[in-house]
Amino acid sequence: MRGDWGRSIRLLSMLLLVVSTVTMATVAPVSAMLAVDTDGQSLVTDGASVASAHSLGDTGRLPQQTADGTNNSTDVIHENPDEVDSEDDLDRLASYLTGALNGQIESSTLRLSRGEYEAAKSALGDEYDTPLRKYVDVEGETAGDGATEEYETVKETQRDYIDTVSEFQETRREYEAAKQAGDTERARELARRLSRLDEAGETQSERLIAAFDGISNETGDDLSETSTRLAAVQSNISAQRRDIVGREFVATRLDVTSYDRNISFTDPLVLTGSLVTDNGTPVETTNATFAVGDQRIRTAVGADGGFELAYRPTRVAANASELTVRYLPSNASAYQRSERAIPVSITQVAATTTLADAPTGASGYADPVSVRATVSVNETPVTDYRLSAVLGGVPVSTARTDGRGHSTLSGTVPATAPVGDATLRVGPARDGRAVRVEPASVSVPITSEATTLDVRAGASANRTVVVAGALETREGEAVEDQPVAISVAGHPVETVSTNSSGAYRTTVSLPANVTAANATVSAAFDGTGTNLESASATTTVRRPGNGGGSARGGLPFGLTDLLWVVSGTAVVGLVAVVLLRRDGETAASDGGTAESVAPSVDGGTSPAPTPAVPTMLDSASDSLSSGCPNDAVVVAYAGARRALAADAGIDDAATHWEFYEQCVDAGVGSADSLESLTAGYELAAYSGVSVSDDEAERLVETARALVDATESNTSTN
Repeated sequence: MRGDWGRSIRLLSMLLLVVSTVTMATVAPVSAMLAVDTDGQSLVTDGASVASAHSLGDTGRLPQQTADGTNNSTDVIHENPDEVDSEDDLDRLASYLTGALNGQIESSTLRLSRGEYEAAKSALGDEYDTPLRKYVDVEGETAGDGATEEYETVKETQRDYIDTVSEFQETRREYEAAKQAGDTERARELARRLSRLDEAGETQSERLIAAFDGISNETGDDLSETSTRLAAVQSNISAQRRDIVGREFVATRLDVTSYDRNISFTDPLVLTGSLVTDNGTPVETTNATFAVGDQRIRTAVGADGGFELAYRPTRVAANASELTVRYLPSNASAYQRSERAIPVSITQVAATTTLADAPTGASGYADPVSVRATVSVNETPVTDYRLSAVLGGVPVSTARTDGRGHSTLSGTVPATAPVGDATLRVGPARDGRAVRVEPASVSVPITSEATTLDVRAGASANRTVVVAGALETREGEAVEDQPVAISVAGHPVETVSTNSSGAYRTTVSLPANVTAANATVSAAFDGTGTNLESASATTTVRRPGNGGGSARGGLPFGLTDLLWVVSGTAVVGLVAVVLLRRDGETAASDGGTAESVAPSVDGGTSPAPTPAVPTMLDSASDSLSSGCPNDAVVVAYAGARRALAADAGIDDAATHWEFYEQCVDAGVGSADSLESLTAGYELAAYSGVSVSDDEAERLVETARALVDATESNTSTN
């Protein structure tokens, strides 16, 4: 492996000569943007990638440093929580991260109040996600309760709320246009949509304000101004909705005449009543739709507004003491909605479940399995009832019954399903309903499945080692959510779980008296209690400088720092290093040597040609599957860049952001997709931060989509 890095660096040196003029011109300004810690790792500040500095101008600038490399900023930069020694350091880091998060929340809400919806959502993008991930890590190391749950709530809910407000304003404009055009039916339809959006906004804004209060209580930061601003946004759209509804519809009243409050599935509610306007005039309609509990019922309405409906309680809570009856006018109707709550007493009724079409042949892990269920009470089908299928103690499927009480539940065999005859149980998705569904079970034959496990290890800073790998079945199915025990030099150090793609990744400390030079790392999966066979693997620790990559999935700092200031041509060199390293590992695992991967540059043989775009994208997918997300993003970016450059004839010596701007100017590729990919590449290649598996997978797919679109355009021209 030592020879790989020698050749990689020599290859990079040759490439750097080509772009030395560009490099010398950019070293000074770029170096002033980097903050370097005592271990020589470049670090990203204020919870964002360097891309945010590019996009935000001065407000996104990184802390400045003096010529001797001392960071003069008083801000706490992103430290690895595992490398922070004291509680005071952790508290200081947590305080910095909450400040970054709260700043993004305030920015998002301010932009929302100004109607800048895309900018409001962007403020809760990478600039929010990155410090949030770090905050979660730090919170796990401190004694405080923290505000992770509230920050997660804001992340999901505020994005949804921004969409709600944006859609409300767009719908309001459509409504005004329909009114101006005299399209009454369309205007009423849009007015009802405004009511639904306002109701959704009320729920979302209340949840957000509660989260803001929780964050203020946990962090000590005052978000009251942000809460006030958000409440004003909601108050504004509610006022607009009230004004439009008041102009567009006639208010109604739902009167209940008689009913028997003691009801059940076998003894339905029969209710009579009338629909009138606020002044007592009968509603002019021959039929009306009502919502009662969990059902919608359509019934006839007389000239006097009188009606009768029957309701059979099914999914409503058995202990409910009242039901709400709602009148739901059609979109084209001139009437408003109205409702009335009525007291009831519900008697729970038991339903039977019968199963059919269960699998008879043996099934293994991840194989499809399904069963057909029928639910009824005294031969009366129970309709629209949600069922759940559980196999090996794990829910594998949910589905609702149809009009005949039938439902087909389909899923896959989980690892927990025992070998032999496993029990597939079908029952209610929720208990305590008016109809109590008695579960039914059937046996499903399960067979064992062989597995394969791989492991890679790379030395990191402060006597730590990054360990990564993947667990799969012999047939290539990813095995998720299973424990992998990690040992270093025979000492158990940690157990980590596989993710949805079967990959695992963790950072462990070297035991005392063990060094990276003589350490072996072992990974073991114990299949006891599952239908998967055990597997194990052992490797030596790779160290930067002797054929291994950075344990963070990028490059050693010196090389990364150099690549930061070179032109776009060096991207190819970076990809060459990643591919050489990966191929070197493959050759070594096949019994070959690293020396067979590529000929020596100074030995007179030309370097291997740059891989074709499809090969690079395949390599990116391989790196992702191998638990190396940073490598995957770097290679995927290079593949997309090569395809776009060929399509537009763009100067390959451009930096990555210059390349992006040239593509936008030339109209090549999706600007949004390329911007996202470029920012992700910058984070993966230069920041020293590990990209998450999910984010890396998204970026690889973004690169593939850009390449596919480019090839499609080429073929049609």
